[in-house]
Amino acid sequence: MRKFSEFLKSFLVILSLFVIFYLTLKYEYLSSAFNLPLWVLPLISFILILYVGYSFLDLYINKNETEHEFTTIVNHTFRTPLTRINWISKELEKDLSQNERLTFIQNLNNATSRLIEIVDMIAGIKDVNDKTGYIFQATSIRDIVENTISKYREEINKKNLTFDVSTFRNIPLLTVDLKKITFVIDSVIENAIVYNYVNGKVSIDCILKKNKLILSVKDNGQGLLFNDKIRIFSRFFRAKNATLVYPDGMGLRLNLSKDIIRRHKGRLYAKSEGKDKGATFFIELPFNINK
Repeated sequence: MRKFSEFLKSFLVILSLFVIFYLTLKYEYLSSAFNLPLWVLPLISFILILYVGYSFLDLYINKNETEHEFTTIVNHTFRTPLTRINWISKELEKDLSQNERLTFIQNLNNATSRLIEIVDMIAGIKDVNDKTGYIFQATSIRDIVENTISKYREEINKKNLTFDVSTFRNIPLLTVDLKKITFVIDSVIENAIVYNYVNGKVSIDCILKKNKLILSVKDNGQGLLFNDKIRIFSRFFRAKNATLVYPDGMGLRLNLSKDIIRRHKGRLYAKSEGKDKGATFFIELPFNINK
């Protein structure tokens, strides 16, 4: 949609330039042929010149705003784990018990993993659109879900969240890129954890529908406003309530996830009844992928 909008704007600018050029060359002929007042064609040309100028200015401002937004997000996102690593390193220099030391080392590993994840996400902007970067293999979706839940066990325990995971009965192996689909499922489940309330619930179900597998992740947390549902998968977009709850987000995970699912010829979408009514994310994947 965004690419089409940019194409349409570029087309209108080129068309306006052509019309301005044509009016300049044929000014006298057109005025005489259509019996127009002398001021009409100059006025039209002036309006078109204003439009072209505005379009270029808008493009310049948007480009700079995007660059500024990206720089701000990356700076903040890198700074948080780096600050944490620095603090943990100083704590490890102290005289600690074995358990305390192991806890700090685990937290250090988590912060380091977060940095690696951020780098992977930034690199992934290019990689997800590279067909040659996809390695398809038979994969158990349930295994990915279970591994993802175990990754976020600490956050789940902190919020005392209840997980209701279906049995995945009769769900066959799926031919997908394991690493990339794991990234998608991690992103969706992490969303359900981060934007859920204390003592909340997350329900994960998986069904077969014709030639598709549909994985759903439902939470009863903050939910999505109407505008958020429209833009939730846009690059760098973050809802206002999301930035308050989790300021370290980059607004990239869901955007990359949607591209990954699209490359698998599937769908990724979200539903919500509104604020404080939770959200459900759906991942649809076909059984036969034309690689």
